[in-house]
Amino acid sequence: MFGKQKLCALFCASWLAMGSLAIEHTEGAAPRALDGFFKQVRQQNDMGRDKRGEYELLHQKWAGLAVDEDLRKSHPELAAAIERRTKADWERVQKNRREMKKEAEQFRQEVPKDYYRSYYQDVDVQMRRADEYVVSYLEMESTYSGGAHGMYGWHGVNFNSLSGEEIALSHVVKDTGKLTELIIKRLEKDYAHAYFEDTATNVRSYALQGKLNWTLDPRGITFYFNPYDIAPYAAGLLTVTILYQEAPQLFHESYLQVPQEYAQPFPSDYPLITSLGDNNRRDTLEVSDLGEKLAVVMNGQQTEWDTALKDLQPVLIHMKDKRNYLYVDGRTEDGSRQTVVFGIKKGKVQHIGTLPYTFRHVISVAPAEQEFWRFLTNPNGFRIDRNATAGNPSKTDICAVGADGQLTFG
Repeated sequence: MFGKQKLCALFCASWLAMGSLAIEHTEGAAPRALDGFFKQVRQQNDMGRDKRGEYELLHQKWAGLAVDEDLRKSHPELAAAIERRTKADWERVQKNRREMKKEAEQFRQEVPKDYYRSYYQDVDVQMRRADEYVVSYLEMESTYSGGAHGMYGWHGVNFNSLSGEEIALSHVVKDTGKLTELIIKRLEKDYAHAYFEDTATNVRSYALQGKLNWTLDPRGITFYFNPYDIAPYAAGLLTVTILYQEAPQLFHESYLQVPQEYAQPFPSDYPLITSLGDNNRRDTLEVSDLGEKLAVVMNGQQTEWDTALKDLQPVLIHMKDKRNYLYVDGRTEDGSRQTVVFGIKKGKVQHIGTLPYTFRHVISVAPAEQEFWRFLTNPNGFRIDRNATAGNPSKTDICAVGADGQLTFG
């Protein structure tokens, strides 16, 4: 084990020498995935009354990233940085609540009953990468505060796992100019229907101002362009992923050391771009709810299963020997949750089994319940909840992903 002084010296020397993220590792070593991240959900409704009756003024749902006690002990600087950011966001949302409630009351008075829509604010988080080098996640928010439509956007947060410091794009990429041109080319290819004359100009402007919005993934870097950033609202949220192995010369060497095995949660209905073979070949994975069916789209090929699940929480799992699995946690028609397991092999998706487990964890605290969601980021050790059934109470198990994609325990 390194002493604190020696570790600090190595940290500083690496930062100055590489001009990138300071990471202590042996030559060719790959970082190990970290576990211990979850989000805590809080919901609150503000109601109002007038001569027309009772109505909802504002519905607010907030989820903030948190860490468990084990991670707090092993990575105290990282844990402190995450907790500071989460606390600041909760305080921001509480301030928004007070302001939006007043605006909603005024809006209710000014518009006809048939036109009135309650205000809302929905704040969520989603992990992108979590290992000994990098912790990267998305802050996602949607709001409605009057007008023709609401607004939404995603923001990337990137931390050095050792120091808890935020990572700058210049620590990751050697040449921002070349990076910008790659982003523009991918936008032209992936969003031909949403590409406009000034898109390239807007992307270059964001890059020059240091305002590119990004996260690091286990196999690449992803950029996010929210509505109105570079295209009209109707174009939606635009994302661009560049795999490390597509342009290895573009990245500082520290970032070419990636975890050999990992688990990556991702939003349903938005494609995940990765490399399942750990090379420069792009793979696209998307999961969606079709009502009575569950659909998985792999590289443009859609496969459907007669499984009615809502509120999907998909996770890609990549093992050291390049086996790939997909876990989809979803809510059934009776309100319980389960996790459907798929295997991904040779470009095909096959159903392996269904587990009576969920990453949703609920604690009863009078007068309500506290809801948590664990993020699966390390396939070799994670906590997952067994659903409560008759004679079988809810229980949290410590598991790993086994050779067949199913759970092993202990």
